[in-house]
Amino acid sequence: MNSQSPLILFMLSSAITIIFWAFVARWAVRRKKRIPGRVFEYLFFLFLFFASYFLTWAASGVMQGPELLSRLSFMIVCIISAIYTGYFHYIMELHN
Repeated sequence: MNSQSPLILFMLSSAITIIFWAFVARWAVRRKKRIPGRVFEYLFFLFLFFASYFLTWAASGVMQGPELLSRLSFMIVCIISAIYTGYFHYIMELHN
């Protein structure tokens, strides 16, 4: 594994996450009435939990180098996802 791989993973995972949630936003706005209950609220708290889990691993100092950057990339993905799902539920109010 070369030294560029974790950085590429970080950039690629962040970009794919943003693109995925942009498509979900477009889909959700079109089908606002069919979205059951509080799906985005549950996802919001789930992604926050995973982000805090990965943050705990990163802050523990156990991992260094590529392992740390991989954990940080997953933490950023969870934070981006939490921001989008929180926006869908609390600001756009995409729920019944």
